[in-house]
Amino acid sequence: INSSAAIAGSKLVMPTGSVLQVLSTFKNDTFTSSSTSFTDITGLSVAITPSSSSSKILVSVHFTAASTGANSPRFNLVRGSTNIAQPSGSTPSSLHLNTGGSSLGRMGSIVFLDSPSTTSATTYKLQGRTDGNSFVINRRGDNANVTSISTITVMEIAG
Repeated sequence: INSSAAIAGSKLVMPTGSVLQVLSTFKNDTFTSSSTSFTDITGLSVAITPSSSSSKILVSVHFTAASTGANSPRFNLVRGSTNIAQPSGSTPSSLHLNTGGSSLGRMGSIVFLDSPSTTSATTYKLQGRTDGNSFVINRRGDNANVTSISTITVMEIAG
């Protein structure tokens, strides 16, 4: 037992800031969408069941996106059905990748410390939408053979 951990009854209590669990998934296939409404990006979601309602969840998403023409795709980090990591503004999104007319991939990264205040299973996912034409995940817009991977990782942090 770590000397900074405490035992309450028969349950080990880790100090605030300790990592209690880590879950991750990676997406190695591609995803394409021409939706102008936010839609789930298949394979970029992970569920975690916090051990305490005071825990925080550190969410880290890394992906590559490109467009098939003039486009400015937007991406949202979502907990269940709630948008999180949102800026102020009239058309908020967690991340806006201005790909313009370029078919080259742009790296997207979102890291956010969430306070879900629950001990129920909670799903974190990435959603995307287009402003025109299509966007693609894990490949160039003009070449289906130039590919990459994406990851989403969640860490429960003792509160």
